[in-house]
Amino acid sequence: MEPSILLLCKYGSFTVVLTVTRNFRFDDLVQSICKKWQDLVLQRFQLLYAVSDHHNCHLDNDDDFANMFALAGAYGVSCVDVGVEVLSSSSVESRELERTFDVGESSIVHGVEEDPLEKFCPHHETVRLSSGWAKLISHVGQEFRGGVDDFRSCLAKFAIEVGFVYTFLKNDKTRVTAVCSKKGESGCEWFIHATLNRANGFFRIREFVKEHICVGVFASSKNPRMSSKLVAQEIREEVRSKKLYAPIQAVKFFEKYYGSKISYNHAWLGVEKAGLFPVAFGVVDSEDDENWLWFLRKLSGILSPRPITFITDRHSGLLKGIPEVFPNGHHAYCLQHLKNNLRDKLTGRLSNGFREQVISLFSDCAYAPTLLDFEEAIQELYTVGGAKAKNFVESLPRENWANAYFQGKRYGEMCSNAAESFNKWILEARHLPILSAIDKIRIQLMTQRCDRRQKSTKMNGIVCPEMDARLVEAFSKGKVWTVAQSSEEVFEVFSLPTVVVDLQNQRCTCSRWQINSFPCMHAITAIQKFGKQVTNYLDPFYFVDAYRFSYELSINPIPTLEAPNVPKEFRIILPPKTRRPRGRPKIQRIRSRGEKVRQMRCSKCKKLGKHNRKTCKEAVD
Repeated sequence: MEPSILLLCKYGSFTVVLTVTRNFRFDDLVQSICKKWQDLVLQRFQLLYAVSDHHNCHLDNDDDFANMFALAGAYGVSCVDVGVEVLSSSSVESRELERTFDVGESSIVHGVEEDPLEKFCPHHETVRLSSGWAKLISHVGQEFRGGVDDFRSCLAKFAIEVGFVYTFLKNDKTRVTAVCSKKGESGCEWFIHATLNRANGFFRIREFVKEHICVGVFASSKNPRMSSKLVAQEIREEVRSKKLYAPIQAVKFFEKYYGSKISYNHAWLGVEKAGLFPVAFGVVDSEDDENWLWFLRKLSGILSPRPITFITDRHSGLLKGIPEVFPNGHHAYCLQHLKNNLRDKLTGRLSNGFREQVISLFSDCAYAPTLLDFEEAIQELYTVGGAKAKNFVESLPRENWANAYFQGKRYGEMCSNAAESFNKWILEARHLPILSAIDKIRIQLMTQRCDRRQKSTKMNGIVCPEMDARLVEAFSKGKVWTVAQSSEEVFEVFSLPTVVVDLQNQRCTCSRWQINSFPCMHAITAIQKFGKQVTNYLDPFYFVDAYRFSYELSINPIPTLEAPNVPKEFRIILPPKTRRPRGRPKIQRIRSRGEKVRQMRCSKCKKLGKHNRKTCKEAVD
C-alpha cells in the first residue's frame, strides 16, 4: 500500500483532515483547502507545518511538500499539523523579499524574472475554484467512472480552464472524438479520442495529443462549453444552502469564484436545474392555521403511507397541523429561520461580530452529529452567548432542530431553501390572476418534468450520477485506511479517529450515515475492502430506476379550445383606475414565526409597515 500521512489543516477555529500520499501535489492541497474555506479564494495566504521539533516550516511548492513527507517519514509521524494563515499586504511584501535575490537591475523569484515596477502596483493572487479543472484530462489510459457523461463534463471543464474551444467529430454513448476548433485555421493538432470500456462501463482515453499550437491559448472569461448543465452542477449546493438563490447571484458567483462570465439565461436555467422536485402547491387567501390544515390534509391524500420528514419554519399552522395530519411524521425546523430568530433575540449594544459568532456556535450545535459533540458545542454557546442564547435554545425541542436528537431522515437537508427557491422560480407567475398563475406554473412544471424524463434515458449506471460521484470520492479518500472485521456486518475502521461501522443496522459511530441516509466514507471503505455490494446499503431513492419512475408520468397540456366557456366580460379583470408613484415595489418573503419587524405608521397612507411617506408605494387617487 502506498504510504500516506494525515494533514490536520487548521484555519481559525476550524480544522479539516486530508489524507495525502507522495504523489499528492502542492496545487492539489491548495485546491482542497480553497474548496473547504471559500473565503480564502480571494485572499493571499501561507501554509506552515510542524513535524516533531521542527516548527513553522513553510509549505510553498512541490519541493516543500516532498520535504514535509520525507521529514514525517524520518520521525515516524503519521499526522502533521498544517496552519493556514491569511497574509497582510506587508507580510506578502516581506515574504517576497525573503525569496528574492538581485541579479543586475532586475530580480528573480522562484527562477522567474520579475519586473521591479510591480512592487509599485502590487496585486493579490487569487485561486479560482476552477483551477483544478486543468488537470481533469491528463493522459492516455485515464478512465472516467461515470461513463460518457462524466467524460464530457470533465472535457468541458478542462477546455474552459485551459482556454480553448473544441469541436466534436464523433459524440455518442460509446465513443467521443474531439479536435481543436482552430484546426483548420491554424493547423492545431490537439486531439482526443475516448471510448466505452464495456467490461466495467468506464470511459477510457485511447488517444490524446496534448499540445496546442494555435495562438492565444489562455483561459477566457467566456467559453461556449460553460453550459447551463455545468452551471447547475456547480451551484447545486449553493442553491440548497442559500435562500432565494436568484440567477443574478449565480452570475456573480461564477465571475467571483470561477473567473467566468455566464449569461443570465444560462444562470436561470442552471438555478432551475439544481435539485428541486415540486410535489404540490396551493392557492389560499392567507397563510393561517386553517389553510395550512386544509393543505396538509390534501397532501396526505397523495403521499404513500410512510414516515415523512417536513423541514419548515415555525408557523403555528404547521406546528399544529403536522402532528395532527401526519402523526408518524417528523418535523425539523429550518436552520436558516432559526438563526434569523436568534439574531433578533440578540438585542442591545452588541457588535455584529459578536452576533455572528453566537449564530455560528448555534449552527455548530445544530450540525453536531453525536450527543457528545452536541453537549460540547452547546456549552460553548451558553458560555459565549449568555442568557439570551440559552433562553432561546431551551425554548426549542431538541428533536426538532439538532442532528444529534432528530429521529427522522432528513438526508442532510437543514433548511427549507428548496421551497424558497421554488417561490423564486415561480415569481413571475405569482403576479398574474389566479387561473393564469396556475396555468403558467403548470407549463413550467410540465416542461421541467419532460426535460428530466429525457435526461433519465441517458443515464447508464445503476446509481444516479451525483450519488455515484460521491461513492467514487469516498472510495478514493478511504483507500488508505485499514479495516478490521469484528463480525459478518460489524467492522472497525482505523481512520482518525477510529470508528465502528454496523452495516446491518446502517450505522457508523461518526453518525454521518444516520444523518445523511447515505453511507459515510468509513462504511463505503468497509464495504469495498471486504468485497460487499455497495448498492445493497443504499436507499432506493438513489437509484436511476427510482429517478426514472419519479418522472415517468407527464403533466398533460390543456389547450384553450377545451377550456370552459367563460363570458367575454369576465375573461379579463381590469385593475381599478389608480396611479402609483415611480419605482419598483419591493417583494418581501413571508417571515417565519419569531422574526420581529419594526413597524411605523406612514403619514401618507396611514398604515403600519416598514415604509414612510417618502418611500410609500400605495396607489393614490
